[in-house]
Amino acid sequence: MRTTVVRIAGAAGLALAGGLLSACATNRLDRQGERTGPWRIHYDEARRQPQSRGRYRHDQPRGHWRYYSQAGQLEREERFRPNGTSYLTYYYPSGHVWRRGLSRLADNGRTLHYYWTGDWLIYSESGALKEVETYALGKLVNSRPATP
Repeated sequence: MRTTVVRIAGAAGLALAGGLLSACATNRLDRQGERTGPWRIHYDEARRQPQSRGRYRHDQPRGHWRYYSQAGQLEREERFRPNGTSYLTYYYPSGHVWRRGLSRLADNGRTLHYYWTGDWLIYSESGALKEVETYALGKLVNSRPATP
């Protein structure tokens, strides 16, 4: 097997190398001081115990985020949508789904209000759907057993 190495000298080489390195960088701020790109938070200084990971755009979380316990187990996932809602999945320590549903982040100009909304599906540890809870503005308004 033959390997070819291409070297780009001068400013072009530095620009290319800088672009490749910055594409992999995490926890960056843009010129306005807003979080942007891949973002990782760790429990420890050595950056071996992840707490969360995801992506920011214009200082707002976007796309798929994962949150971990200090033991390293996946606790929840959140999929942020552009309309201010996010789809959440919480997990049992065994890794099975515990509950799923929607949340909303509302900004009234003075304060932010984060709340659960709509139907939330609750699962047993074995994975069977056991209950449906309905939320309105973060308040539980109905809870009913799941129908087979």
